[in-house]
Amino acid sequence: MGRFRSVFLVGVATAMAALLLAACSSSSNSSTPSASGAQRGGVLKLVGQGDVDFMDTADGYYDATYTLDRGISRQLYTWPTASTLAAEVNPVPDLATATPTITNGGKTYTVTIRSGAMWDTSPPRQITAQDEVTGMKRLCNPASPTGAPGYFEATIVGMQDYCNAFANVGSDVTSIDNFMSSHDIAGVKATGPETVQFTLTQPASDFIDILSLPFSSPVPKEELSYVPGSAQLAQHFVSDGPYTIKSYVPNTSIDLVRDPAWSASTDNVRKAYVNEVQITEGVAEATTALQEIQAGTEDMFWDQVVPTAPLATAVASHDPNLNVSPDGNNFITINPYLSINLQSPNNGGALSKLPVREALEYAINKYADSQVYGGSPVSNVLDQLIPNGSVGYVSGYDPYPTPNGQGDPTKAKQLLASAGYQPGQITLKLIYRTNTVHPQVAQNDQAALQAAGFNVQLIPVTPANTIYTSYLENPTASKSGSWDIAEPGWIPDWLGNNGRSVIEPLFDGRTYGPNTQDYGDYNSATVNSDIDHALSASSNAQATSYWQAAAKQIMSDAAVVPIGAQKVAIYHSPRLHNTEFWFPGEEYDITNVWLSS
Repeated sequence: MGRFRSVFLVGVATAMAALLLAACSSSSNSSTPSASGAQRGGVLKLVGQGDVDFMDTADGYYDATYTLDRGISRQLYTWPTASTLAAEVNPVPDLATATPTITNGGKTYTVTIRSGAMWDTSPPRQITAQDEVTGMKRLCNPASPTGAPGYFEATIVGMQDYCNAFANVGSDVTSIDNFMSSHDIAGVKATGPETVQFTLTQPASDFIDILSLPFSSPVPKEELSYVPGSAQLAQHFVSDGPYTIKSYVPNTSIDLVRDPAWSASTDNVRKAYVNEVQITEGVAEATTALQEIQAGTEDMFWDQVVPTAPLATAVASHDPNLNVSPDGNNFITINPYLSINLQSPNNGGALSKLPVREALEYAINKYADSQVYGGSPVSNVLDQLIPNGSVGYVSGYDPYPTPNGQGDPTKAKQLLASAGYQPGQITLKLIYRTNTVHPQVAQNDQAALQAAGFNVQLIPVTPANTIYTSYLENPTASKSGSWDIAEPGWIPDWLGNNGRSVIEPLFDGRTYGPNTQDYGDYNSATVNSDIDHALSASSNAQATSYWQAAAKQIMSDAAVVPIGAQKVAIYHSPRLHNTEFWFPGEEYDITNVWLSS
C-alpha cells in the first residue's frame, strides 16, 4: 500500500535547481543545539491548511494524522527519531518491553506490554493485551475500515476470514460490538493480562514494521461506544501517549496538553519536552504559514512544505532553519515513474514487445523531469526501480544508462528498429494530471519520446484523482487502449524492509484487477516467486536478496521506467530545537522537539 501524503515538494522552478545543486541536504541542521541542553515547557505551535483524515488509529492514513498520532497514541513498536535515516528505519520497542519472542519456525510472535503504560481514563488504567486484541479486531470494521487491510489479512492467521465476515455486518455501534464480542481472530490472542500473541500464516521479516503502523495501536474499551472513524469518537479519543486532546474543532484547531496518566519511565521513545501542542488549521497558503514560522508566531508546519520561491532563497542562504530530508543519498518517493500499459492493443500491441519498452527506458530525459521537481538534492534522477532508503535498492545498478540521465534517443531508435518499427510508427497515449507540475512533466516526456522516434498524444485528465479510478486502476480502460503510458508516483508506508509496501502492490501480477496498483498488468512468474520468498523470509538479509532480485527482474523486463525520487523540504522557527526529521509524518517529531525561551 501507499499512504496518502500532503507534503509532496511539487512545482519547484527549474531556475532554483542550480541553487539546490550547491546546497547540502540534512535531516538535522548542525546549528541546532543537541537534546542534552534541552529545556522543558512551553507551547509548540503548528500551522497548516487541513485537518486529520480520521481521529482514529484504525483508519487514519495521512502524514499529518501520523504527526498527531505520535503524541496521543502508542504502538507495540515504533520508528525512533534519530539524526540519520539509517538509525530510524528499524522499529524499536514502544509499549512492548522488548523485541518479540519468535517461535514456531518464525510464525509466532509473543509480545509483553510494559507495566505502568496507562490509558488516560478516569481513573487511569493499564494498557492490556486485550486492548491490543481489540485494536486488531476493529481494523476491518464495516463503518470505517483500515486503509491497508492487506498488511494484516496476508500475514495473520484467520484475519482474512474474520474480515470477510465483518464486512457483512451493520455499521452501527451495536452491530459492530456484537460481532466483535462473538468473533475472534484465530491468530491474535491475549495469553496473559499483558501478553499478546500473534500467529502468522508464514514467517514475515517485516511483521514488526506492520506492528509499528498506527493501525496496529491498542484500543481501549471506552472507544467501543462510538462508531469507528466517527465525529463522535473524535471528541472522545482516549490517549495513551504523552499528550491528550484538550480540544478539537474540526478544520479549525487541535489543542494537546500533557497526559497525566503518561509516565516517562514507560516510554523510551518520546521525551515530551513541551507542555502543550497547538495546531492551527485553515491557513490555505503555505507562504503565509512560512512567514508566521519565520516570525516566530508559529514553530513548524502541520500539513505543508516550504513553497517554491522561499525555498530557493532559503537554500541559497543556507538557512539553518531549513531541513531537506532524509539525510544523505536517501529518498522517500518513487516519483514520477512511467507506467506502461502492457495490455494496450494500440499499435498492434507494440508495448508487449521488450525492445519497444527498452526504447522507452532510453528515451526519457529523467534529468529534465527531476529539474521540474527542484533538482538535486530535493529531487534526484532514479536510474533503477528502488531509491536508496528502501529494500531492493542495489548500489551502483543502472541497467539503462544515459548521459547524465538525459536520455539516449539514438539508442532508443535502434531498439525500435530492431523490433521492426520506423520513427513515427508508434503513437502513444500519455495520460496526465492537470494539477501542480504534471503538465510540465508530460510535455517534457512528450518531447523526449518524440525525439526518440515515438509519436505522443497528450491526454489531460481532470479532476486529477480520476487518473487512477478511471484509467490506471480500471482494467476495462487499460484493455481498451484508453491509455498507453502514464506518470504516477509511489510512497511506501515505511522505509527499510518495505518490499511489501512497494514491490508487491506494484508488481505482483496475481493481484491485478480493479483498484489494484499493478497499473500496467505486469505479471512475471519469476518476480512473483521472489515476492513470495521475500515475504516469507525469516530475516531482513534474506528478504533483501529476494527483493533485489525482483527489482532487477522488473527492470530487465522494462516493466516501468523509473524517473525520479524526492525528498521533503520542511522548516522550523528559530526557537525550535532537536529538529530531527521523522519520516512517518514527514515532519519534525512533536514529542522530541524542544523550545528555547
